[in-house]
Amino acid sequence: MSKNLQKVQDMLDGNYKSKIQSGYSGANEHRKIGDKWTDSDGVEWEQKEGYRSKVSKMASVGLGDNCSSCEKLIIKKWDKDTYKADKRCYHCQLNYELDLKFDKPIRWFAYRRLKDFKNMESIHRDMEQWIDELEKRKDEKIFDKSVANALANGEVEMSIHKNKM
Repeated sequence: MSKNLQKVQDMLDGNYKSKIQSGYSGANEHRKIGDKWTDSDGVEWEQKEGYRSKVSKMASVGLGDNCSSCEKLIIKKWDKDTYKADKRCYHCQLNYELDLKFDKPIRWFAYRRLKDFKNMESIHRDMEQWIDELEKRKDEKIFDKSVANALANGEVEMSIHKNKM
């Protein structure tokens, strides 16, 4: 018989001779709800109620910041813009300014004046940058007159010929 047929016949007879069989059976670990662990690939897992989930390394929705007044998550564009300036969501900032305006008008005036000064500082910086750029461009040659002079002084035919075909 050939080798392959002999091997098949040995397997059917139960003679495995030099066959080595190996395997792995992991220990059945019972995890409690809230347990966290890292597997052999370095992935972090958490046991939930009835299932396991990967622990995400992604940031939560929004900027990850909350309004200092109402603790609302900053998600919407107008909230983000207001949060950058005042650490409040749009509606809380609006309410804050209205309260200042009607309850404490002098504080509201001082608050608005301070905001205006901060805006003026940024406008001043922008203007300085713009003037510096103009100064750099002033030194460059924008219009090179050498080509125009060459055309004017040379004997170049300046007429346009149309194809009449």
